[in-house]
Amino acid sequence: MNTKTTYKITKEYIAISIIAVFLTFFFHEAAHFIMGKALGYDMWFSMNAVGLNEVQNYSKEWHGQLVAIAGPVVTILQAIVFFMIIKKTRKIKWYPFVFIAALMRLFAALISGFINPNDEARVSEWLGIGKMTLPIIVSLSLIYLVINISKSLNIKWKFNIATYVVMSLGITSVVFLNQYFIK
Repeated sequence: MNTKTTYKITKEYIAISIIAVFLTFFFHEAAHFIMGKALGYDMWFSMNAVGLNEVQNYSKEWHGQLVAIAGPVVTILQAIVFFMIIKKTRKIKWYPFVFIAALMRLFAALISGFINPNDEARVSEWLGIGKMTLPIIVSLSLIYLVINISKSLNIKWKFNIATYVVMSLGITSVVFLNQYFIK
């Protein structure tokens, strides 16, 4: 364990964090879109949403579930790949790619619990295992990766809070840009 390193939020780290937010959202939504297209549907997508064009419905219910789970699967794979890269290289610059995956799926779980079920929650309901089962499993698994890397690299809680603030600003930017400029 590297106990002497103190990480700082630098301009480079902020830039990588913002890039991580935008790329994570893009690839998450692109996965939904690609799955829908692969199943033969006319789809639209933006930085924060994907859907069927016109007045289409999925011809088979499981098609909708595959489209729903495709985004989280890509986000989970991203977190695992960057987790392994960090374990091997011990470079903090890749940390935002794990952190944003956990934060994104945790926010999605909270929204699913209080407002409207999305992605994992819809699939979880469809599987008959309760609306929050998959969102909780996914969120806790990704949070575990963040905690594991934090301990491994000796990342302090203040650095994680600063990373959370940067990521939150990035998420706010994605939502704002999507709502007003990328329709």
